[in-house]
Amino acid sequence: MNINFFLEIFEKNHDLDAIIWKDKIYSYQWLADRVAHWQNQISSIKIKEGSVCAIEADFSPNSIALFLALVSNNCIIVPLTTSVQSKKEEFIEVSQCEILFSINQNDEVEISNFSNIANHEYYQTLHKKSKPGLVLFTSGTSGKSKAAIHNLDEILEKFKVPRHSLRTIVFLLYDHIGGINTMFYTLSNAGCLITVNERTPDRVLQLVEKFKVELIPTSPTFINLILISESYKRWNLDSLKTVTYGTEPMPETTLKRFSKLFPDIRLLQTYGLSEVGILRSKSKGNDSLWVKVGGEGFQTKIVDGILHIKAKSSMLGYLNAPS
Repeated sequence: MNINFFLEIFEKNHDLDAIIWKDKIYSYQWLADRVAHWQNQISSIKIKEGSVCAIEADFSPNSIALFLALVSNNCIIVPLTTSVQSKKEEFIEVSQCEILFSINQNDEVEISNFSNIANHEYYQTLHKKSKPGLVLFTSGTSGKSKAAIHNLDEILEKFKVPRHSLRTIVFLLYDHIGGINTMFYTLSNAGCLITVNERTPDRVLQLVEKFKVELIPTSPTFINLILISESYKRWNLDSLKTVTYGTEPMPETTLKRFSKLFPDIRLLQTYGLSEVGILRSKSKGNDSLWVKVGGEGFQTKIVDGILHIKAKSSMLGYLNAPS
């Protein structure tokens, strides 16, 4: 994957804030230089094009730069977080992971090698086309976690369309389609990614006040925590323009209460799947659960009460289950 469109954006906005991590600001110039650093490292330790590389991390300067550098090497990336620690060995085995980058809380990187042979048919499909891949594990609520493999080129294509530049808290996790979508959307529009080391109402809203955050993509549960804790009374939220919510059903009582308290903050329901990516969405209003999904690259229809989605960014299939 050619990441030149990202690098061009970084160069044009070199002096702007790209990432805020542990309250420290990193510019787009820093990010461009760090991507180049990791490209050189990947070359010097002879990581082959198309290698299956897991990154065990939360959002941090190195985890973001390394992700982009691996994309440029057409690697197949398997993001992991501490939330799946108990399944780490299983995920490494299922994904046929060859190299693991572990990034600790100080943003230090440790590299491990595995003897796995990455020969899955979907990997071979990507290798033949010289395309990068992305492996996302489902939550496994219905049993064993499934590993969805994507052609990452298809996911990235939509980010070439310019949209709003926003100062955004990256709330959803590094191994979640929503978190990855937040990262790519923000960087492709020269916004600023504000990372969080603890996802509590007070810490998140403190960051909103301190760094003039405009967007929080989160979950109904977290919105409810903000209301219950009354943390919104302790911090200035004047900069906040939009709160998006997804990953689970939203209780109508929570939605109506939040929209009444914050009539000037736009509430938007989002919808996406590990298997197809994040669809564009439209709500009737801040206090309405009605949502329309679709957008460029997606076709939708309902048959017998079941939503059918056709997407350019659909997965190639599951690595460990019938597709």
